Amino acid sequence: MTDSPATPGRMPVLVNLNTQARFTLNSPSASLGRAPENDVVLPEDGYASADHARVYFDQGRWWVEDLMSSNGTFVNDKLLGEPWPLSPNDLIKVGRTIFRIE
Repeated sequence: MTDSPATPGRMPVLVNLNTQARFTLNSPSASLGRAPENDVVLPEDGYASADHARVYFDQGRWWVEDLMSSNGTFVNDKLLGEPWPLSPNDLIKVGRTIFRIE
């Protein structure tokens, strides 16, 4: 899947349920992981991979995909095997960090 040139509309917010930190996705793609180059950096989560997951806009909706992480990426307790379409209030687990989509 490729990033769609269509405007994403309302940008979603990732709410870290562990810390209550809020991350508004200001571009059509955001990476999550321990590495400092990520858009959402998780330096304290030893179970998150350096480049763990990506949230992106494509085909008129927001998706999440695992980036071949060591511990997998989960949505609503389901282990992802392919990109997954996101809906409000979905829970994304990256390492031991859980995000809610708003």
